[in-house]
Amino acid sequence: MAKQNTLPNSNIRPPFGRKIAELRKSRDMTLAHIAQICGVSEATMSRIETGKTDISAHHLFLLALEFKIDIAEFFDDNAKVLTVGMRSVTKNGQGEKLKLGRYLSEVLGSDISQKEMHPAINHVSAETLEEVGGLWSHPGQEFLYVLKGAIELHSELYAPLTLDIGDSVYFEGQMKHAYLKSGQDTATILVVVAPVSRGAQ
Repeated sequence: MAKQNTLPNSNIRPPFGRKIAELRKSRDMTLAHIAQICGVSEATMSRIETGKTDISAHHLFLLALEFKIDIAEFFDDNAKVLTVGMRSVTKNGQGEKLKLGRYLSEVLGSDISQKEMHPAINHVSAETLEEVGGLWSHPGQEFLYVLKGAIELHSELYAPLTLDIGDSVYFEGQMKHAYLKSGQDTATILVVVAPVSRGAQ
């Protein structure tokens, strides 16, 4: 029986393809150019733009850097720059729900742009590296905390690491990595990514 990814009581946002295509065309970039940035074929990039293939969080980070935008702008055109005294509250179950290539994600604080951190709750149901397309990397640093179930963290420099409820790990994001569920049930994890600062790009 085929496995299904589910988010409880949620409506999942449609694919990002149209937004990516709009940003690309507004900058006079070719499909071949952004396919090269993401390390995929033009055919795959075309399927992403037309909504036939899910995009990965890794590719979103790369495209945000290439388009010189905050990743929040993929979710909310009206996202506001964080200034003194501002705050963003995300109630339980009300994060921006996305179906990405590797897992289902609830993006937190998506109404704020130019954040120093990008928090999300990810629901991990993949059991093999083949399902998630192998190991990937991204700019910046990452913190991961297991909320439910258990995961197996694979990386290029370490043996696979099993993390149970309450366990956490902090690592440098350019080390290629991937998460798989460990056990029968979908695992739920809090992930916070701190990308490369704008001054360092």
